[in-house]
Amino acid sequence: MGISRRKFLLGMGAAGVVAGGAAVVPMARREGTLVAAKSRALFVPGTEGALPKEADVVIIGGGIQGVLSAINLRERGMSVVVCEKGEIAAEQSGRAYSQIISYKTSPEIFPLHHYGKKLWRGMNEKIGADTSYRTQGRVEAIASEKELEIVQDWIKLNSNPGFGSGLNTRIIQGAELANRLPNAQTEWQLAGFEEDSGSVDPETGVPVLARYAKSIGVKIFTHCAVRGIETAGGKISDVVTEKGSIKTSSVVLAGGIWSRLFMGNMGVDLPTLNVYLSQQRVSGVPGAPKGNVHLPNGIHFREQADGTYAVAPRIFTSSIVKDSFLLGPKFMHLLGGGELPLEFKLGPDLFNSFKMATSWNLDEVTPFEKFRTVTATQNNAHLDAVFDRMKAEFPQFEASEVVERWGAVVSPTFDELPIISEVSKYPGLVINTATVWGMTEGPASSEITADLITGQKPVIDPKAFSLARFDK
Repeated sequence: MGISRRKFLLGMGAAGVVAGGAAVVPMARREGTLVAAKSRALFVPGTEGALPKEADVVIIGGGIQGVLSAINLRERGMSVVVCEKGEIAAEQSGRAYSQIISYKTSPEIFPLHHYGKKLWRGMNEKIGADTSYRTQGRVEAIASEKELEIVQDWIKLNSNPGFGSGLNTRIIQGAELANRLPNAQTEWQLAGFEEDSGSVDPETGVPVLARYAKSIGVKIFTHCAVRGIETAGGKISDVVTEKGSIKTSSVVLAGGIWSRLFMGNMGVDLPTLNVYLSQQRVSGVPGAPKGNVHLPNGIHFREQADGTYAVAPRIFTSSIVKDSFLLGPKFMHLLGGGELPLEFKLGPDLFNSFKMATSWNLDEVTPFEKFRTVTATQNNAHLDAVFDRMKAEFPQFEASEVVERWGAVVSPTFDELPIISEVSKYPGLVINTATVWGMTEGPASSEITADLITGQKPVIDPKAFSLARFDK
Protein backbone atom coordinates (compact mmCIF):
# COMPACT_ATOMS: atom_id res chain seq x y z
CA MET A 1 0.00 0.00 0.00
CA GLY A 2 2.89 2.38 0.65
CA ILE A 3 5.15 3.72 -2.07
CA SER A 4 7.98 1.22 -1.99
CA ARG A 5 11.64 2.15 -2.00
CA ARG A 6 12.64 -1.51 -1.96
CA LYS A 7 15.07 -2.35 -4.66
CA PHE A 8 16.92 0.92 -4.53
CA LEU A 9 17.69 0.69 -0.85
CA LEU A 10 20.56 -1.69 -1.44
CA GLY A 11 24.15 -0.75 -1.25
CA MET A 12 24.38 -4.06 0.43
CA GLY A 13 24.15 -7.58 -0.81
CA ALA A 14 26.46 -6.56 -3.54
CA ALA A 15 28.72 -9.24 -2.19
CA GLY A 16 26.06 -11.77 -3.01
CA VAL A 17 25.47 -10.25 -6.41
CA VAL A 18 29.11 -10.55 -7.38
CA ALA A 19 29.52 -14.01 -5.84
CA GLY A 20 26.40 -15.16 -7.64
CA GLY A 21 28.01 -14.59 -11.00
CA ALA A 22 26.74 -11.17 -12.01
CA ALA A 23 28.65 -9.82 -15.01
CA VAL A 24 31.43 -7.58 -13.74
CA VAL A 25 32.04 -5.70 -17.00
CA PRO A 26 28.46 -4.35 -17.38
CA MET A 27 28.46 -3.39 -13.70
CA ALA A 28 31.70 -1.48 -14.18
CA ARG A 29 30.38 0.38 -17.21
CA ARG A 30 27.27 1.71 -15.53
CA GLU A 31 27.21 5.37 -14.71
CA GLY A 32 27.19 6.48 -11.11
CA THR A 33 30.35 7.41 -9.25
CA LEU A 34 30.73 9.70 -6.26
CA VAL A 35 32.63 12.83 -7.32
CA ALA A 36 33.38 16.37 -6.18
CA ALA A 37 30.80 18.80 -7.56
CA LYS A 38 29.66 22.39 -7.68
CA SER A 39 26.40 23.48 -6.12
CA ARG A 40 23.46 24.03 -8.45
CA ALA A 41 21.50 25.94 -5.79
CA LEU A 42 21.21 29.70 -5.45
CA PHE A 43 24.15 31.08 -3.52
CA VAL A 44 23.57 32.08 0.09
CA PRO A 45 26.45 34.01 1.70
CA GLY A 46 27.43 32.77 5.12
CA THR A 47 27.31 34.92 8.22
CA GLU A 48 30.37 37.15 8.42
CA GLY A 49 32.76 37.27 11.33
CA ALA A 50 33.95 34.78 13.90
CA LEU A 51 31.92 31.91 15.27
CA PRO A 52 29.88 32.84 18.35
CA LYS A 53 31.34 31.47 21.57
CA GLU A 54 28.04 29.88 22.52
CA ALA A 55 24.52 29.18 21.24
CA ASP A 56 21.37 27.51 22.49
CA VAL A 57 21.42 25.10 19.55
CA VAL A 58 24.00 24.19 16.92
CA ILE A 59 22.72 22.56 13.75
CA ILE A 60 25.03 20.44 11.63
CA GLY A 61 24.08 20.65 7.95
CA GLY A 62 22.61 23.34 5.70
CA GLY A 63 20.12 21.33 3.68
CA ILE A 64 16.33 21.28 3.91
CA GLN A 65 16.25 19.54 7.31
CA GLY A 66 18.92 21.74 8.85
CA VAL A 67 17.56 25.05 7.60
CA LEU A 68 13.94 24.33 8.54
CA SER A 69 15.01 23.01 11.95
CA ALA A 70 16.89 26.28 12.46
CA ILE A 71 13.83 28.33 11.54
CA ASN A 72 11.59 26.32 13.89
CA LEU A 73 13.99 26.70 16.79
CA ARG A 74 14.69 30.39 16.20
CA GLU A 75 10.97 31.10 16.09
CA ARG A 76 10.79 29.56 19.58
CA GLY A 77 13.23 32.17 20.85
CA MET A 78 16.45 30.16 20.80
CA SER A 79 19.81 31.35 19.54
CA VAL A 80 20.70 29.09 16.60
CA VAL A 81 23.90 28.48 14.66
CA VAL A 82 23.99 26.40 11.46
CA CYS A 83 27.36 24.93 10.46
CA GLU A 84 27.60 23.72 6.86
CA LYS A 85 30.78 22.09 5.52
CA GLY A 86 30.18 23.49 2.03
CA GLU A 87 27.39 25.69 0.67
CA ILE A 88 23.68 25.81 1.50
CA ALA A 89 21.72 23.08 -0.35
CA ALA A 90 24.78 22.16 -2.40
CA GLU A 91 24.21 18.41 -2.19
CA GLN A 92 20.88 16.53 -2.23
CA SER A 93 18.69 19.45 -1.13
CA GLY A 94 19.65 21.26 -4.34
CA ARG A 95 19.36 18.15 -6.52
CA ALA A 96 16.09 16.49 -5.49
CA TYR A 97 13.10 15.72 -7.70
CA SER A 98 11.11 17.76 -5.17
CA GLN A 99 7.56 16.70 -5.68
CA ILE A 100 5.50 17.45 -2.54
CA ILE A 101 3.14 14.49 -2.23
CA SER A 102 1.48 12.04 0.14
CA TYR A 103 -0.08 9.71 -2.48
CA LYS A 104 0.08 6.03 -1.48
CA THR A 105 2.63 6.65 1.26
CA SER A 106 2.86 4.17 4.13
CA PRO A 107 0.95 4.68 7.40
CA GLU A 108 4.19 5.59 9.19
CA ILE A 109 5.22 8.45 6.92
CA PHE A 110 1.81 9.63 5.72
CA PRO A 111 1.44 12.11 8.63
CA LEU A 112 4.83 13.64 7.78
CA HIS A 113 3.76 14.11 4.18
CA HIS A 114 0.21 15.29 4.79
CA TYR A 115 1.27 17.82 7.41
CA GLY A 116 4.31 18.76 5.33
CA LYS A 117 2.07 19.60 2.37
CA LYS A 118 -0.05 21.86 4.56
CA LEU A 119 3.02 23.70 5.84
CA TRP A 120 4.38 24.15 2.32
CA ARG A 121 1.11 25.69 1.14
CA GLY A 122 1.57 28.51 3.64
CA MET A 123 5.34 28.82 3.31
CA ASN A 124 5.64 31.67 0.79
CA GLU A 125 3.22 33.83 2.74
CA LYS A 126 4.89 32.99 6.03
CA ILE A 127 8.39 34.05 4.98
CA GLY A 128 7.33 36.82 2.59
CA ALA A 129 9.33 35.38 -0.32
CA ASP A 130 8.88 33.00 -3.22
CA THR A 131 10.44 29.62 -2.45
CA SER A 132 9.17 28.41 -5.87
CA TYR A 133 6.54 26.26 -4.14
CA ARG A 134 3.39 25.76 -6.19
CA THR A 135 0.28 23.67 -5.50
CA GLN A 136 -0.19 22.06 -8.87
CA GLY A 137 -1.89 18.66 -8.65
CA ARG A 138 -0.42 15.28 -9.48
CA VAL A 139 -1.76 12.57 -11.81
CA GLU A 140 -0.65 8.96 -11.41
CA ALA A 141 -2.23 6.67 -13.99
CA ILE A 142 -3.69 3.36 -12.79
CA ALA A 143 -2.75 0.41 -15.00
CA SER A 144 -4.50 -2.57 -13.40
CA GLU A 145 -7.47 -3.70 -11.32
CA LYS A 146 -5.11 -4.62 -8.49
CA GLU A 147 -3.62 -1.13 -8.49
CA LEU A 148 -7.12 0.37 -8.49
CA GLU A 149 -7.97 -1.64 -5.37
CA ILE A 150 -4.78 -0.48 -3.68
CA VAL A 151 -5.59 3.16 -4.42
CA GLN A 152 -9.20 2.80 -3.26
CA ASP A 153 -8.10 1.16 -0.02
CA TRP A 154 -5.46 3.83 0.58
CA ILE A 155 -7.97 6.65 0.06
CA LYS A 156 -10.40 5.00 2.46
CA LEU A 157 -7.69 4.43 5.09
CA ASN A 158 -6.65 8.10 5.00
CA SER A 159 -10.06 9.71 4.61
CA ASN A 160 -9.66 11.61 7.91
CA PRO A 161 -6.00 12.68 7.84
CA GLY A 162 -6.09 15.34 10.55
CA PHE A 163 -4.10 18.57 10.86
CA GLY A 164 -7.17 20.54 9.80
CA SER A 165 -6.74 19.50 6.18
CA GLY A 166 -8.66 17.00 4.06
CA LEU A 167 -7.13 14.31 1.89
CA ASN A 168 -7.97 15.91 -1.49
CA THR A 169 -7.08 12.76 -3.41
CA ARG A 170 -9.54 11.01 -5.72
CA ILE A 171 -9.79 8.81 -8.78
CA ILE A 172 -10.39 10.62 -12.07
CA GLN A 173 -11.32 9.44 -15.54
CA GLY A 174 -12.85 10.57 -18.83
CA ALA A 175 -12.59 14.21 -19.84
CA GLU A 176 -10.99 15.28 -16.56
CA LEU A 177 -8.16 12.79 -17.02
CA ALA A 178 -7.78 13.66 -20.70
CA ASN A 179 -7.45 17.35 -19.80
CA ARG A 180 -4.71 16.55 -17.30
CA LEU A 181 -2.84 14.46 -19.92
CA PRO A 182 -3.40 16.37 -23.19
CA ASN A 183 -2.48 14.47 -26.36
CA ALA A 184 -1.36 11.35 -24.45
CA GLN A 185 -0.79 8.51 -26.90
CA THR A 186 -1.84 5.85 -24.38
CA GLU A 187 -5.57 5.64 -23.66
CA TRP A 188 -5.36 5.92 -19.91
CA GLN A 189 -8.70 5.07 -18.32
CA LEU A 190 -8.16 5.89 -14.64
CA ALA A 191 -5.74 7.81 -12.49
CA GLY A 192 -5.23 8.86 -8.93
CA PHE A 193 -5.36 12.66 -8.72
CA GLU A 194 -3.76 14.35 -5.71
CA GLU A 195 -5.22 17.80 -6.05
CA ASP A 196 -3.16 19.40 -3.28
CA SER A 197 0.22 17.98 -4.24
CA GLY A 198 2.91 20.53 -4.88
CA SER A 199 6.29 21.27 -6.31
CA VAL A 200 9.46 23.00 -5.09
CA ASP A 201 12.40 23.71 -7.33
CA PRO A 202 15.36 22.41 -5.29
CA GLU A 203 17.82 24.97 -6.60
CA THR A 204 15.57 27.71 -5.18
CA GLY A 205 13.60 26.39 -2.19
CA VAL A 206 16.22 25.87 0.51
CA PRO A 207 18.33 28.93 -0.37
CA VAL A 208 15.29 31.20 -0.08
CA LEU A 209 14.43 29.59 3.27
CA ALA A 210 18.05 30.07 4.40
CA ARG A 211 17.89 33.76 3.56
CA TYR A 212 14.73 34.02 5.66
CA ALA A 213 16.46 32.15 8.50
CA LYS A 214 19.27 34.70 8.47
CA SER A 215 16.75 37.55 8.48
CA ILE A 216 15.22 36.32 11.74
CA GLY A 217 18.57 35.92 13.45
CA VAL A 218 19.87 32.45 12.59
CA LYS A 219 23.64 32.52 12.09
CA ILE A 220 24.75 30.38 9.14
CA PHE A 221 28.42 29.55 8.73
CA THR A 222 29.36 27.95 5.44
CA HIS A 223 32.66 26.19 4.71
CA CYS A 224 32.58 25.34 8.41
CA ALA A 225 32.74 21.57 8.88
CA VAL A 226 31.84 20.15 12.27
CA ARG A 227 34.43 17.66 13.45
CA GLY A 228 32.57 16.36 16.46
CA ILE A 229 30.80 16.94 19.75
CA GLU A 230 32.33 17.16 23.22
CA THR A 231 30.60 16.25 26.47
CA ALA A 232 31.04 17.14 30.12
CA GLY A 233 29.35 15.33 32.99
CA GLY A 234 27.49 13.11 30.53
CA LYS A 235 25.95 16.06 28.69
CA ILE A 236 26.79 17.89 25.47
CA SER A 237 29.08 20.83 26.18
CA ASP A 238 30.66 21.92 22.88
CA VAL A 239 30.50 21.51 19.13
CA VAL A 240 33.98 21.44 17.60
CA THR A 241 34.33 22.85 14.10
CA GLU A 242 37.29 23.48 11.85
CA LYS A 243 36.99 27.17 12.80
CA GLY A 244 36.74 26.70 16.54
CA SER A 245 34.33 25.51 19.22
CA ILE A 246 30.83 26.63 20.18
CA LYS A 247 29.50 26.01 23.68
CA THR A 248 26.02 24.51 23.59
CA SER A 249 23.81 21.95 25.28
CA SER A 250 21.71 21.10 22.22
CA VAL A 251 22.70 19.84 18.78
CA VAL A 252 20.74 18.82 15.68
CA LEU A 253 22.46 16.52 13.20
CA ALA A 254 20.97 17.06 9.74
CA GLY A 255 23.96 15.82 7.79
CA GLY A 256 22.23 13.92 4.99
CA ILE A 257 24.49 11.32 3.40
CA TRP A 258 27.28 12.19 5.88
CA SER A 259 25.27 11.46 9.03
CA ARG A 260 26.33 7.81 9.25
CA LEU A 261 30.01 8.71 9.06
CA PHE A 262 29.66 11.50 11.64
CA MET A 263 27.81 9.35 14.18
CA GLY A 264 30.12 6.40 13.58
CA ASN A 265 32.99 8.45 14.96
CA MET A 266 30.86 8.95 18.08
CA GLY A 267 30.17 5.24 18.49
CA VAL A 268 26.57 5.32 17.24
CA ASP A 269 25.52 3.21 14.26
CA LEU A 270 23.12 4.68 11.70
CA PRO A 271 22.22 1.84 9.29
CA THR A 272 21.98 3.88 6.09
CA LEU A 273 23.40 3.29 2.60
CA ASN A 274 23.98 5.70 -0.27
CA VAL A 275 22.01 5.27 -3.49
CA TYR A 276 22.57 7.26 -6.68
CA LEU A 277 19.99 8.67 -9.07
CA SER A 278 19.87 11.03 -12.04
CA GLN A 279 17.78 14.11 -12.79
CA GLN A 280 17.34 16.60 -15.62
CA ARG A 281 15.42 19.70 -16.66
CA VAL A 282 13.94 20.14 -20.12
CA SER A 283 12.37 23.19 -21.72
CA GLY A 284 8.62 23.71 -21.62
CA VAL A 285 6.53 23.57 -24.79
CA PRO A 286 3.01 24.74 -25.76
CA GLY A 287 0.30 22.26 -24.91
CA ALA A 288 2.36 20.30 -22.39
CA PRO A 289 0.63 18.70 -19.39
CA LYS A 290 0.60 20.88 -16.32
CA GLY A 291 1.66 19.94 -12.82
CA ASN A 292 3.11 16.62 -11.78
CA VAL A 293 2.71 13.45 -13.88
CA HIS A 294 3.60 9.85 -13.06
CA LEU A 295 2.82 7.16 -15.64
CA PRO A 296 3.44 3.43 -15.16
CA ASN A 297 5.17 3.18 -18.54
CA GLY A 298 8.19 4.87 -16.99
CA ILE A 299 7.39 8.56 -17.47
CA HIS A 300 7.82 10.93 -14.55
CA PHE A 301 7.96 14.72 -14.76
CA ARG A 302 7.18 17.82 -12.73
CA GLU A 303 6.53 21.34 -13.97
CA GLN A 304 8.83 23.92 -12.40
CA ALA A 305 7.97 27.51 -11.51
CA ASP A 306 9.89 28.84 -14.53
CA GLY A 307 7.99 26.63 -17.00
CA THR A 308 10.73 24.04 -17.45
CA TYR A 309 10.12 20.40 -16.52
CA ALA A 310 12.07 18.25 -14.06
CA VAL A 311 12.27 14.74 -15.51
CA ALA A 312 13.35 11.72 -13.49
CA PRO A 313 14.04 8.21 -14.84
CA ARG A 314 13.53 6.72 -11.34
CA ILE A 315 16.24 4.14 -11.87
CA PHE A 316 18.67 3.86 -9.00
CA THR A 317 22.27 2.76 -8.70
CA SER A 318 23.68 1.03 -5.66
CA SER A 319 27.43 1.50 -5.78
CA ILE A 320 29.30 -1.33 -4.08
CA VAL A 321 31.28 0.10 -1.16
CA LYS A 322 32.66 -1.06 2.19
CA ASP A 323 29.31 -0.51 3.88
CA SER A 324 27.72 -2.82 1.31
CA PHE A 325 29.36 -5.71 3.12
CA LEU A 326 28.95 -4.33 6.64
CA LEU A 327 25.21 -3.69 6.28
CA GLY A 328 24.26 -6.34 3.74
CA PRO A 329 22.35 -8.63 6.14
CA LYS A 330 20.21 -5.75 7.41
CA PHE A 331 19.06 -4.91 3.88
CA MET A 332 18.87 -8.41 2.45
CA HIS A 333 15.12 -8.77 3.03
CA LEU A 334 14.57 -6.01 0.46
CA LEU A 335 16.09 -8.03 -2.37
CA GLY A 336 12.70 -9.51 -3.20
CA GLY A 337 11.73 -6.66 -5.50
CA GLY A 338 9.89 -3.37 -5.57
CA GLU A 339 8.51 -0.70 -7.80
CA LEU A 340 11.78 1.06 -8.56
CA PRO A 341 14.55 -0.51 -10.68
CA LEU A 342 17.96 -0.93 -9.13
CA GLU A 343 21.30 -1.39 -10.83
CA PHE A 344 24.53 -2.32 -9.08
CA LYS A 345 27.75 -0.48 -9.81
CA LEU A 346 31.21 -1.95 -9.28
CA GLY A 347 33.82 0.74 -9.71
CA PRO A 348 36.18 3.19 -8.00
CA ASP A 349 33.72 3.88 -5.15
CA LEU A 350 34.64 0.51 -3.62
CA PHE A 351 38.36 1.35 -3.46
CA ASN A 352 37.67 4.91 -2.32
CA SER A 353 35.36 3.75 0.48
CA PHE A 354 38.23 1.82 2.08
CA LYS A 355 40.45 4.91 1.88
CA MET A 356 38.04 7.28 3.64
CA ALA A 357 38.70 7.77 7.34
CA THR A 358 35.98 6.48 9.64
CA SER A 359 37.45 7.76 12.90
CA TRP A 360 39.43 10.86 13.86
CA ASN A 361 40.36 13.10 16.74
CA LEU A 362 38.71 16.48 17.00
CA ASP A 363 41.97 18.30 16.29
CA GLU A 364 42.40 16.45 12.97
CA VAL A 365 41.18 17.28 9.47
CA THR A 366 38.07 15.21 8.74
CA PRO A 367 36.50 13.84 5.56
CA PHE A 368 33.95 16.66 5.80
CA GLU A 369 36.71 19.17 5.12
CA LYS A 370 38.13 17.12 2.28
CA PHE A 371 34.78 16.64 0.53
CA ARG A 372 32.91 19.96 0.69
CA THR A 373 30.36 19.06 -1.96
CA VAL A 374 29.90 15.64 -3.54
CA THR A 375 27.32 13.98 -5.73
CA ALA A 376 27.04 11.07 -8.12
CA THR A 377 27.68 11.38 -11.83
CA GLN A 378 24.45 11.23 -13.82
CA ASN A 379 23.48 8.31 -16.02
CA ASN A 380 22.90 9.88 -19.45
CA ALA A 381 21.53 6.66 -20.93
CA HIS A 382 18.76 6.61 -18.31
CA LEU A 383 18.04 10.29 -18.85
CA ASP A 384 17.92 9.90 -22.63
CA ALA A 385 15.55 6.96 -22.31
CA VAL A 386 13.01 8.68 -20.05
CA PHE A 387 13.04 11.79 -22.26
CA ASP A 388 12.44 9.61 -25.33
CA ARG A 389 9.50 7.91 -23.58
CA MET A 390 8.13 11.31 -22.59
CA LYS A 391 8.27 12.55 -26.20
CA ALA A 392 6.67 9.36 -27.52
CA GLU A 393 3.77 9.64 -25.04
CA PHE A 394 3.35 13.40 -25.49
CA PRO A 395 4.52 14.38 -29.03
CA GLN A 396 4.42 18.06 -28.11
CA PHE A 397 7.67 17.48 -26.21
CA GLU A 398 9.48 16.78 -29.51
CA ALA A 399 10.23 20.51 -29.53
CA SER A 400 11.64 20.37 -25.99
CA GLU A 401 15.37 20.43 -25.28
CA VAL A 402 17.54 19.38 -22.38
CA VAL A 403 18.44 22.38 -20.21
CA GLU A 404 20.49 20.72 -17.49
CA ARG A 405 21.43 17.30 -16.13
CA TRP A 406 22.83 16.22 -12.77
CA GLY A 407 23.36 13.32 -10.41
CA ALA A 408 22.12 13.00 -6.86
CA VAL A 409 22.57 10.82 -3.77
CA VAL A 410 20.17 9.76 -1.02
CA SER A 411 20.95 7.65 2.04
CA PRO A 412 17.94 5.67 3.29
CA THR A 413 17.49 3.15 6.09
CA PHE A 414 16.61 -0.49 5.52
CA ASP A 415 13.04 0.02 6.77
CA GLU A 416 12.50 2.94 4.39
CA LEU A 417 11.72 5.40 7.21
CA PRO A 418 13.65 8.54 8.21
CA ILE A 419 15.50 8.99 11.47
CA ILE A 420 14.04 11.76 13.64
CA SER A 421 15.27 10.89 17.07
CA GLU A 422 16.97 11.76 20.32
CA VAL A 423 20.18 9.86 21.04
CA SER A 424 20.19 8.21 24.45
CA LYS A 425 24.00 8.10 24.57
CA TYR A 426 24.17 11.87 24.01
CA PRO A 427 21.37 13.76 25.80
CA GLY A 428 20.66 16.99 23.92
CA LEU A 429 21.45 15.52 20.48
CA VAL A 430 18.62 15.06 17.97
CA ILE A 431 19.12 13.44 14.57
CA ASN A 432 17.01 14.52 11.59
CA THR A 433 18.23 12.57 8.57
CA ALA A 434 17.89 9.53 6.28
CA THR A 435 14.86 10.70 4.33
CA VAL A 436 14.37 10.06 0.62
CA TRP A 437 11.43 12.48 0.67
CA GLY A 438 13.33 15.42 2.12
CA MET A 439 11.39 18.25 0.50
CA THR A 440 7.98 16.82 1.41
CA GLU A 441 8.89 15.71 4.92
CA GLY A 442 11.17 18.63 5.80
CA PRO A 443 8.60 21.02 7.29
CA ALA A 444 7.06 18.34 9.51
CA SER A 445 10.26 16.51 10.49
CA SER A 446 11.89 19.81 11.42
CA GLU A 447 8.97 20.77 13.63
CA ILE A 448 9.27 17.41 15.37
CA THR A 449 12.99 18.07 15.78
CA ALA A 450 12.29 21.42 17.41
CA ASP A 451 9.73 19.77 19.70
CA LEU A 452 12.32 17.20 20.83
CA ILE A 453 14.97 19.85 21.43
CA THR A 454 12.61 22.04 23.48
CA GLY A 455 10.94 19.20 25.37
CA GLN A 456 7.49 19.79 23.93
CA LYS A 457 5.06 17.05 22.89
CA PRO A 458 5.91 16.33 19.24
CA VAL A 459 3.35 17.41 16.67
CA ILE A 460 3.63 13.87 15.24
CA ASP A 461 4.59 10.84 17.33
CA PRO A 462 8.23 10.14 16.31
CA LYS A 463 8.36 6.59 17.72
CA ALA A 464 8.46 5.02 14.25
CA PHE A 465 11.50 7.18 13.42
CA SER A 466 13.44 6.53 16.62
CA LEU A 467 16.98 5.14 16.70
CA ALA A 468 15.73 2.58 19.22
CA ARG A 469 13.93 0.71 16.43
CA PHE A 470 17.27 -0.54 15.16
CA ASP A 471 18.01 -2.22 18.49
CA LYS A 472 15.31 -4.82 17.97
